[in-house]
Amino acid sequence: MRTFEEMMPVLREFGRAMAKHALVDRKAFDFGIDMDLFPAEIHMLTTVAMQDGIGVTALAEEFGTTKGAVSQLVGKLVKKGLLVKEQDPEHGARVVIRTTEPGQTASENHLAFHKEHDKVFLEYMAQLDETSYEAVRVMGRQMNLWMDKYLK
Repeated sequence: MRTFEEMMPVLREFGRAMAKHALVDRKAFDFGIDMDLFPAEIHMLTTVAMQDGIGVTALAEEFGTTKGAVSQLVGKLVKKGLLVKEQDPEHGARVVIRTTEPGQTASENHLAFHKEHDKVFLEYMAQLDETSYEAVRVMGRQMNLWMDKYLK
């Protein structure tokens, strides 16, 4: 079993990556619709685009946040003309959220951006054997649980 001191270099590397992620999270990008979108906005758009109508509760669960926070972000994206809210034809009281054409375009361009921009990292992940890939998957889950403890 490794000691805390032996693990510190790895923890520092994780810390540097998380700090850089925090910087990226505050940077807006144009995904081909002549409108800058922050990561939270484009990730919300892409999540909605990958569903055929999704509710606020499901989005809150997906993002690990409150329904109020999702509603605020959805409202901003509706005002920007990237999402629409519609009455669910199957459940009249429920509202579903869908992308508009520009929202769908931004989402598609976002995915294409990641396929190209993250190509080297994706290739690294793709070449991992099953045991290594599973270790990375579990590590991601454990890192999420680790960060959850800081948020309590």
